[in-house]
Amino acid sequence: MLLLPLVLVACAEVGGTPEAAPELAEPVFEAARPHIRAVTLDARRRPSPETLPRLRDLGVTHLTLTSFGFQPRYDTPEIRLHNEADWFSESDTGIRALAEEADSLGMHLILKPHIWIGHYSSAGQDRHRVAFETEAGWQAWEEQYRDFVLHYAHLAEDVDASILVVGTELANAVRTRPAFWHTLIAEVRQVYGGRLTYAANWWEEYEHVSFWDALDYVGVQAYFPLSDTENPTPEALNKGWAPHRAALAKIAQAAQRPLLFTEIGYRSVGYAATEPWRWPSRDETTAPDPALQAALYQAFFEEVWDAPWFAGAIVWKWYPENDTRRHRRRHDLDFTPQNKPAEAIIGEWFRKKSPVAN
Repeated sequence: MLLLPLVLVACAEVGGTPEAAPELAEPVFEAARPHIRAVTLDARRRPSPETLPRLRDLGVTHLTLTSFGFQPRYDTPEIRLHNEADWFSESDTGIRALAEEADSLGMHLILKPHIWIGHYSSAGQDRHRVAFETEAGWQAWEEQYRDFVLHYAHLAEDVDASILVVGTELANAVRTRPAFWHTLIAEVRQVYGGRLTYAANWWEEYEHVSFWDALDYVGVQAYFPLSDTENPTPEALNKGWAPHRAALAKIAQAAQRPLLFTEIGYRSVGYAATEPWRWPSRDETTAPDPALQAALYQAFFEEVWDAPWFAGAIVWKWYPENDTRRHRRRHDLDFTPQNKPAEAIIGEWFRKKSPVAN
């Protein structure tokens, strides 16, 4: 697989001297262009024939697939690989089939293996707490996690995936066991020739990852709150990005790597600007608010998309056409933008030509 070099280009100077450069000048990366325009596909069954062509027509360049390793508790050093799951997009068989179909449509593939802790909970997962009281416990977990990730590294190489995500939201394991991650990344590169990233949570994690320079992208799960008021104006949403953009640019500069949103998504509910990370509960009766979802995407594109350090985004998430028709009410409150005003916003920006780094 041919990889473009990850090159940091000097920030623009003011007045002809480095000393006159603005204090908050943002890094510029050649490798951040063209943008990665990705969507995570969640397909319980094989998608209907119109699903991937619709994504292509939306401007999607990369199809993202998430598979899971199952861990009983955050302090149990046991990971069960379920690579032939009944869930189509999570199985090796489904990944291979979707990779072939995506390639036929000119789209690339991103594999994002993920640890699932315990059972479904609307309160969220506690994978960020993974920890063990003994060194033996840590080593047992690391050996199983290594096998889990290397399975998908081999699969990513087999299906010619463009990007592999080596972990997601494992904040404590990342902070306390940096040597393990450096070793794992080196091992993955022995079997997989594509680009690598790690998906760090927006909350108290991405600033503390010590191995960004061993990867090709800084990866961030971008569920940043933008407003704490009801019915925020577009101006308020745009302003809400200012501190986050400054912090993200700082990390990209320090890591000397372009930054990829490994997830960004908004539910079509009234509190999405305040708690964009909040998972839907099975019995939620909140009224849908698709207009706010669209406004949140518009603010993201206007404030972040053309940043010179920004490599692109993976939208969370999309369902096959056959699944959407069966679960219309659930999707009305879900993260998916499909069949909502947000879909048009995403398509408008995804189909735009990426600016050239300078």
